[in-house]
Amino acid sequence: MIPSQPASVPDQPQDPFRWSRSDRARVHADFSDPRHTPSSQRQYAQQHGIPRSTLGTWVRQDTPDDVDPHLVAFLRNPAGELFLRHILVAAMLVFHQANACGLRTIGQFLRLAKLDSFVASSYGALHSFAASLQAELGRFGDEEQQRLAATMTPKTITLAADENFHGPKPCLVAIEPVSNFLVVESYRDRRDGDTWTEAIQERLKGLPLRVVLLTSDQAKGLLRCARDGLEVLQSPDLFHRQRDVLRPLLLPLQRPIQQAQKELEQAQQRAHRLDAEIPPEGLEISREAFEKLVEAVRDELKAVKKLEQSQEPKERVVEQVRGVGDDYHPFDRQTGRPLTEKQVEQRLGQRVDRLQEVAQQAGLGQGAEEALTKARSWLGTLVAVVAWFWIEVRQQVEKLELSEEQERVVYECLVAGHYWEQAANRARQPEERQRLKALAERLKTHAWEQGGVLSILPKEQREEVERVSRQCGGLFSRSSSCVEGRNGRLSLHHHGQGRLSEGRLKALTTVHNYVIERSDGTTAAERFFGSKPRNVFAWLLDRLPDLPRPAVKRPKKSAQTPPLLG
Repeated sequence: MIPSQPASVPDQPQDPFRWSRSDRARVHADFSDPRHTPSSQRQYAQQHGIPRSTLGTWVRQDTPDDVDPHLVAFLRNPAGELFLRHILVAAMLVFHQANACGLRTIGQFLRLAKLDSFVASSYGALHSFAASLQAELGRFGDEEQQRLAATMTPKTITLAADENFHGPKPCLVAIEPVSNFLVVESYRDRRDGDTWTEAIQERLKGLPLRVVLLTSDQAKGLLRCARDGLEVLQSPDLFHRQRDVLRPLLLPLQRPIQQAQKELEQAQQRAHRLDAEIPPEGLEISREAFEKLVEAVRDELKAVKKLEQSQEPKERVVEQVRGVGDDYHPFDRQTGRPLTEKQVEQRLGQRVDRLQEVAQQAGLGQGAEEALTKARSWLGTLVAVVAWFWIEVRQQVEKLELSEEQERVVYECLVAGHYWEQAANRARQPEERQRLKALAERLKTHAWEQGGVLSILPKEQREEVERVSRQCGGLFSRSSSCVEGRNGRLSLHHHGQGRLSEGRLKALTTVHNYVIERSDGTTAAERFFGSKPRNVFAWLLDRLPDLPRPAVKRPKKSAQTPPLLG
């Protein structure tokens, strides 16, 4: 008999009962086992509470003509049913959720793999299953954050924040840059300071965290959020500031380059035309033609030299602006030694002085002068961030109650090593990335070397020193590029799959935090909370409904000859 379905709410209709695919797979396995085949379908049906007609339909199920019978037998058994479940859930999670792949493409994948005889491949069936998966992803993110927060070690963090406008409402995005964990990602009606503060505090509620720095492009709402809402220091995004300096300098410097390129092309065309007019070998060339060719070659060389001279100021500007990024660190890029705010101010000031020289020599206009004046003002903000960094680091290191010599090693080696370990991946060239990683490893090894001042500490204290040093190394945040990258990813999802709903956005946040792994196999949540979260895929396998069933293919009617009239 069909199991009864007691109504949880009076007068509320229940969904029609359907036997699960696992029940069907178990019946198929029992009747396909030649060693223990049930003697009677009627008796088997009575023992397992299955209607006799239903059991007969399952046993007599046709085999698809275009699929190997051995594969059919496997996929209709419990092991094959579980395998199908793994395939569809993985396809939905990786292709549809983590990437901008549509449901029709997944349906085509099922048909090409000849799995549509076992799993429904229509858009409607896959849409219903995808909606369940999306809801479970959002539920997993909420439950897992509460669970991991209960055992999380208190920590101090910075946030990088920005807005995205891929939909009708602004999407507020805030990331902890060290772990790349999405702290905030939600649609809001406004993007002012109060809205930003509310969004961040809502997501940080219940977490043992202290936000000390907000890095952004200095939008008005984010400035007010940092100053009045979170009451933390606001760090300007370095890339935006570099761009503001380059724009008014590069445009006037590009004009002579374009003119020199045009003159070079004309000289090359003239030299090529005169060269083509030279008689074949063995015939005498006129003196006049030869002199014209020599003059054309000289003009071409002059044009090349003029182009090189016109490119030199632009190259010097780009070099100095890039140098601002190279010098804006609390540690020396070559030796790894700590730099005071005065040293950083001197290095950054020299970069602007050289830019001033180029602007004067090139005779640039008032726009360039105003840009350099603004650059000197925001350089003061960058220096202030360096000063703040050392104040915060000293406060945290002093809580460790180390000796003066031990603190020196922590500042010069351990914090520096962790800082360059995190910053190395953002270097422009592969060789520079490898060099900085080697520098970081050398500094950390020196800090913990046998016989050193830190090696005599007890194990528990050594672990605490290591944790605090790693945390301090991640406090200096120069850029909000991690948020810019996330915004680009959201735009791809929006363009690839249409408008993103709030539920879809929540699922994408969970995928980013708990599914996507770095090369070391860690997720953003594991790096953020300090402990490994539960497996998302296993969670989905246990909680998602049955796979959508394919429609029963009715046999085609055979063509019949119509009866004769009369």
